[in-house]
Amino acid sequence: MVRTRERGFTLVEIIVALTILAMSILLVTRSFLILLQVTSQGGNQTVASALAVRVLEQVRSGPESQSNSTGWMLSFDNTVVPQGPTNFGPPYANYAFQVVINSVDLTPATAAPAWLTNPPDHSNMIKWVTVRVTFRGNELAQVSSAVIRDMYRRP
Repeated sequence: MVRTRERGFTLVEIIVALTILAMSILLVTRSFLILLQVTSQGGNQTVASALAVRVLEQVRSGPESQSNSTGWMLSFDNTVVPQGPTNFGPPYANYAFQVVINSVDLTPATAAPAWLTNPPDHSNMIKWVTVRVTFRGNELAQVSSAVIRDMYRRP
C-alpha cells in the first residue's frame, strides 16, 4: 500500500508557530508597559520641575514684593530661610520640597576703604537659594537662584 502525504500542519509545526506568536505578544506587551512607565516618570519630572520653580518664586517674592529698601532687607533677612522637607498639599501629596540657603558675603567688612568714617550703607550679601523637589523620596528636580540683599532699586 502506498501512502500519500496528507495536506496540513503537523502538531510540532503548530506548537512552534504558537510559541513564536506568544513570545511576540509578550514582547509587544512588555514594550507598552515600559513606554507607560517612562511616560509616567516624565510626567512626574515635569510636575516636580514646575513645583520647584513655584517654591523658588515664592521665596524670591518675599523681598521683591517690598515697597522700600528697609522692607526689602528685613524680608531678605527674615523670610529667605531654609525650609523643609515639607510635603505639598493635594493633589501633589507625593511630592515634597526642601529649600537650602547658602549665604555668601562678597566683600567682607574689612574691604571698606580706611578713609571712610562710616561703613557703607549696603552689604554685598547674597543668598543662593536652592529648591529640591522629591517624589516618594526620589529627587526629581532642583532649581537655584541668587537673591542679593541690597538689590532694591525702585524709583
